[in-house]
Amino acid sequence: MFAFVWELALPVTVFVYCYGRIFYVIRQYNRISGSVSLDQGINMATLSAGQNVGQVQQQESEATAGVMSCTELNILQTMTVIIVCFVLCWSPASVASVVQTILVC
Repeated sequence: MFAFVWELALPVTVFVYCYGRIFYVIRQYNRISGSVSLDQGINMATLSAGQNVGQVQQQESEATAGVMSCTELNILQTMTVIIVCFVLCWSPASVASVVQTILVC
């Protein structure tokens, strides 16, 4: 059982955590850099009398909040491929180790 945790469960947990943190940091960076670019691209003629630049930025960032960038999609695909390949390659050995431990005892 120790071999299963050490060889499969722990590395998969570390992969998911690390890629999750990378994904989170890039997502935050894209939101920050997106709001900066929105600040420069606002046309003052499109603002109504009651709106200010902050309200327009908030509305535009809310509209694009659910959309993922190419970088985010690439990271998500890479994370998925690496984890699936790792599990496919190491799960037979881990399962065999667990089965052998059960049969011996």
